[in-house]
Amino acid sequence: MIGALAVPAVVFGAVGTAGADHVDVPKPTSPPWTEQRDGLTWCYRECLNWDKTDHYVCTTGSPAWVLCDGIMIAVRVLPPLNVGDLVPHNIIP
Repeated sequence: MIGALAVPAVVFGAVGTAGADHVDVPKPTSPPWTEQRDGLTWCYRECLNWDKTDHYVCTTGSPAWVLCDGIMIAVRVLPPLNVGDLVPHNIIP
């Protein structure tokens, strides 16, 4: 688990929040998208992820899926925080 939390720390430590910006991605509301049990992820061909404050975080179908998965592990274990606006979306779509 420490390794999973280290991935976001490395990403944020390496780039800071210089690439961070607010990205307004609405949650899908109808099929073929399906909401996962955690309520943070919606999947169809790829998965779109939000934090617990409903801010878009990342897409697991992107080339940076490993980073996205690591960030989402942190989102799931942390209390509700606006993580989405901290993600450098120019690196992690």
